[in-house]
Amino acid sequence: MIQYIFSYKQAHRHFIDIEMRISEHKASELILQLPAWRPGRYELGNFAKNIQRFKVFDFEGIPLKFQKITKDTWKVSTPNVSNIIVEYNYYANELNAGSTYLDEKQLYVNPVNCCLYVPSRMAEPCLIDLHVPDDYKIACSLEQKGLQLKAKSFDELAESPWVASSALQHKCYDVEGVKFHVWFQGECQPDWSRIIKDFKAFTIEQIKDFSAFPVDGYHFINQILPYKTYHGVEHTASTVITLGPGKELMSEKLYESLLGVSSHELYHTWNVKQIRPKALLPYDYSKENYSRMGFLYEGVTTYMGDLYLKRSKVFSEAQFFKTQEENLLRHFHNGGRHFMSVADSSFDTWLDGYEIGVPNRKVSIYTEGALCALMLDIFILYKSNGQLSLRDLMKKLYRDYACEERGLTEEDYIHELIAFGGTKALELVEDHIYGTKDFRTSLDEALLLVGLKIEEKENKDFLASRLGLKGLIQQGEFHIKKVLLDGLSDRLKMAEGDVITSIDEQKISKDILETHKRKRQIKLRLKKRFETKDLKVDLPTKDHYPCYEISTLIKVSAEQIALKEKWMGAHHIEW
Repeated sequence: MIQYIFSYKQAHRHFIDIEMRISEHKASELILQLPAWRPGRYELGNFAKNIQRFKVFDFEGIPLKFQKITKDTWKVSTPNVSNIIVEYNYYANELNAGSTYLDEKQLYVNPVNCCLYVPSRMAEPCLIDLHVPDDYKIACSLEQKGLQLKAKSFDELAESPWVASSALQHKCYDVEGVKFHVWFQGECQPDWSRIIKDFKAFTIEQIKDFSAFPVDGYHFINQILPYKTYHGVEHTASTVITLGPGKELMSEKLYESLLGVSSHELYHTWNVKQIRPKALLPYDYSKENYSRMGFLYEGVTTYMGDLYLKRSKVFSEAQFFKTQEENLLRHFHNGGRHFMSVADSSFDTWLDGYEIGVPNRKVSIYTEGALCALMLDIFILYKSNGQLSLRDLMKKLYRDYACEERGLTEEDYIHELIAFGGTKALELVEDHIYGTKDFRTSLDEALLLVGLKIEEKENKDFLASRLGLKGLIQQGEFHIKKVLLDGLSDRLKMAEGDVITSIDEQKISKDILETHKRKRQIKLRLKKRFETKDLKVDLPTKDHYPCYEISTLIKVSAEQIALKEKWMGAHHIEW
């Protein structure tokens, strides 16, 4: 058994003291590895940069020689030593859904950030002792006894974050004999009756389709922050979600975000935590785990998380459409769709997948993956006359692969897609998952089958609509972050990083931009890296970055109505 002891002396400094105890060691040297990344974010995290002190002793306190052999691996000399203590600290001053954080109010730990492991002993149980105040409660999916946690293996430990705090708020609900816990850490006033009602509804709907839940219990651990934030990370039996600002938790917008990310993360319990690409089974925490299947484990999950909110009647049809309209906007406003497929973008998350990166280089495994899932779902429904859907395919993958402890290859998934969706599924795979063919025709074809259409609407953002620019207003200047390929600003040789310092010799503000909406010509002062110049710009009437709206066709057949019902479930009743 491997033991970890977590303690701290001055919480405001954000350093956690960690002691690792290794017994019954039998070799002349010991290899210690700190994870280089965390599942759920497919990029190197380089967590070893947060370690300030590192010491190794035997159980009598005699120092042992060690050396660092990679950026996050240590080799310890252990001749005739069977019991070893490793003492180190970890700087925990980042607070998001995948980080580790310490202050005077809480100890929040993602073990995959900060727990060393012995590569040859990962299957052994792990014991975790927390030296925290006696009035602290612990939100965690691990077996718990007082202030002690127990994991069956390092993999279970790595997948089991916790929050220890005296301020935790907690309620739970049961579905099919499984207990689901909802935790809130941070200043907020949850409407518990509404939260439990809605969470239970989408949980029931997801479990109903899979016919089983993979684990004995589940924890929604919510870090509610005083500022705007949105982030979620999936784990085998829990999720951590950061959301803010806390004072707006039950507002329409933020509550929809809470529902959306919670349904998404719960679906991950099956999709990626169980139905896992072969390249990620098992996880290798020491290096990149390349996979082109982000369109499955993040794209399908993004789509299904929203769909289940509609099917469970937690979301109205309009709320569901809004989630898909946001995906349409992100897709069509990203020039990277012309250059890199969603499959290749998945592979490259290990390179720059979570950064803005080079303009128009790549797409999102979430956005493009979700749109592909939407189209596949409708094409499968149509081919089977409403008898089968993408939900049935995912249930088959769970039963035939996850329950048999088999990793899923790209070929496996494509084979299953074609079996369910036929030639249309194959075309979509070739054109949109592995290719860069324009989505619009396929989207129109899919939505037509359920009596819907996409309409382009005017973008109310003046600079986006008329000039093809996106960016930020800061101190009266507009900092350009995105330029539409072949749009007006591109033709005027504006680029990312340039700054518009004035419009018609006025400092830039939202009010000033509002007054320019109907103008035919404007004068811009543009500051580039090595020059500042004035431009007279004739404004086009065409929207550069239109918005998108999903609406119902004027004439809809009975077949279209029936297929739509099969797709989204019964109509939401507005009370």
